Amino acid sequence: MKKLIYFIGFLLYAQTALMAQEIIPEKQWTVPAVYAFDEEVTWYFDFASASALPDGGDLYMWIWVPKNPIPDATPENLAKTKLHYDGDRIWSITFTPTTFFGMTVDEIKANTESSFYFLLRSLDFDTYHSGTLSFYKTDFIGEFANSGKVIDFAPTDFRLNSTISILFNSNLVDGFNPVPSTLHMHGGLNDWDAAQSFDAWLPEIREKTQFKNMGNGIYKKDLIPQTYFGVTEEYVMENIAFVIAKYNGNDASPDWAGASPDFKIIAPGVPIPPPANLYFFPIKVSINDILTITRENNDRGQRLFYTITGGSKTLSGDLEGAMTSQRVMINLAKEFKGINVSKLTVLIKDQNNKSIYDGDITLMKVDNPTK
Repeated sequence: MKKLIYFIGFLLYAQTALMAQEIIPEKQWTVPAVYAFDEEVTWYFDFASASALPDGGDLYMWIWVPKNPIPDATPENLAKTKLHYDGDRIWSITFTPTTFFGMTVDEIKANTESSFYFLLRSLDFDTYHSGTLSFYKTDFIGEFANSGKVIDFAPTDFRLNSTISILFNSNLVDGFNPVPSTLHMHGGLNDWDAAQSFDAWLPEIREKTQFKNMGNGIYKKDLIPQTYFGVTEEYVMENIAFVIAKYNGNDASPDWAGASPDFKIIAPGVPIPPPANLYFFPIKVSINDILTITRENNDRGQRLFYTITGGSKTLSGDLEGAMTSQRVMINLAKEFKGINVSKLTVLIKDQNNKSIYDGDITLMKVDNPTK
């Protein structure tokens, strides 16, 4: 008899669900894009075309993976699953997964489902509801830590006015572990065209640029490029270039305690530029040659400077050209006339003091002409 009652109840529930109008979000995303299960996150849903859902209409989340957090539909429990209306047909819900589900990080990870599965509905379910929705239940931090990558980011389709999460593994950069007090972003859009520098002596800039310590040498920076770098919505973003600076935590004498190599994230839809190419001509150089130094595929706005030392004489100057190619030609016979030189020490840097080349060129011996 009980089975019959339950079956009839299920049929009534199914009939009610069929009568309700289905609402489908056009987009859904999370802020931050990368989050730990014990970190606060906001899930966003854009119902721009769901006519059955009125502006500001009540929406509740019914979630069953990894588990149902509200076994009893009390007002207090329902309040936990009610979405906030943000305007412009966008609803959101903010929570910390461990607190929301009453589970530890390890318990959430241990759940075998690959995603959080849920639907959104009116309170009584018979007015409107979505189909089954999901967000990947990914251990972003753990997977990154085991990936062997120094940096990574998500989502891959980030935009100028959307959130991007940048991950950094300090364990893989010499001199970064143990780190000093904090790590900070010193970066800019489009090869530093619109920059946000890390000015260590300004507390508000230290706070704005600081990476979040996720533990075990992993750090995370969440930002919206448009607001972080202070550009207009018409700005055409091609890349995010940055270094990660170490701060010593000494307010009395604020200074960088070191920096990472340069990193660059190419914006979605932008072709990956060809790698920079530095070369010398001729390949085998003698004191009688004109040495040509060329660097192709430079960063936007990058200016190159050279220092060449041979014996007791040092030359310095600029490479001429632009982004596509910069070049300098040096008449060695003229510049080093009367000096005994067996090799040239060449140093090339850019305007940010970044070393492009630092090495020696061994000069070929010149045979004495036949008398």
